[in-house]
Amino acid sequence: MKHLLYGSFLILLIFASCTTEKEVLPTGTFYAVLPCADCPGISYELQIKADSSYSEKMVYQERSEKVMEQTGKLTIQEGAVVALDKPKKEGMRLFTILGDSLQMLNYEGLPVDSPLAKRYHLSRTPPENFTMKLKEKSFTGFRATGNEPFWSLEMDFNKQMVFKPMEGEPLITPIPKPVRPQDVNAVSYRAETEKGTLHVTIFRTKCQDTMSGKEFGYKVRVSIKRGDESDFQDLSGCGDYQGDYRLNDIWALESINGQSLIEEGKSPNLEFNIMQSRFYGFGGCNRINGQFTIDKQQVTFSQTVSTEMACPNLDKEQVFLQKLNGKAYDFKINGLKLTLQNEHDVLVFRKID
Repeated sequence: MKHLLYGSFLILLIFASCTTEKEVLPTGTFYAVLPCADCPGISYELQIKADSSYSEKMVYQERSEKVMEQTGKLTIQEGAVVALDKPKKEGMRLFTILGDSLQMLNYEGLPVDSPLAKRYHLSRTPPENFTMKLKEKSFTGFRATGNEPFWSLEMDFNKQMVFKPMEGEPLITPIPKPVRPQDVNAVSYRAETEKGTLHVTIFRTKCQDTMSGKEFGYKVRVSIKRGDESDFQDLSGCGDYQGDYRLNDIWALESINGQSLIEEGKSPNLEFNIMQSRFYGFGGCNRINGQFTIDKQQVTFSQTVSTEMACPNLDKEQVFLQKLNGKAYDFKINGLKLTLQNEHDVLVFRKID
């Protein structure tokens, strides 16, 4: 009889333990509008399911052109902390259970220490300013953001640079001519006005946002000095070229109308310089350059010239140049691939890292 009672007691303990774990796991959908350096807020949605899986959705208000989504598994750690199966140094991974709500923690597992700390609380009811509305695609240039402190940078290569801190006035300068530092794969912009000096360096290296974990194609360093300040403030962050400025790169020819142009030797390539409206490159035998214009998603080549060296691939080079000079193409960029297409030809290029 004692054994029976003891066994029943163990079963009750196990059942109670399982029941407690299910009660601790806060299933359902939670919402927040997180702080954003260069937008009204980040609409964040986290759905937790009873099988310890989750789905996450995120939209940068007035900035995102698609919803960022992620799914995975979660665990409950000591201290009623929900942990998503993301890399340990990635943000938006840890949450404290606070009754019927959640509090987002930083990557170290600590509450965010900021005047905007309340915005890191997730509730079951979407805030009034919560929206998943996406922005229409646009042609803007280069954008970058950074955290702690929050800041944003927008560069319109035909107009100006705008640096915006989370608090305080933005610093707006004319767009200067770019300078390429020696021995560094980067481009630098430095402008001075009566209100301050802004120095931006864009490095061609991958970069991950320390809060969202989002990956960008470029690392950015900003040095800013306002008015009569004696010292610069140095900031770091991540960024990407936006819209058509993705053309602003080097592209190697893969095929013309489905056929490889040069079987042996270096393939032709084009480098677009959007600020100068010029292109440079290699035709297969000679260096080439010329002008181009962009109208929406169409690029038109003109005034193409080349050096005059002879080589075995000279005839192939002539074919390539004939496809460029005076021709207009609809262009499409998909990842590392650039496609130029009109009613007669299709030219496919691949981005050179």
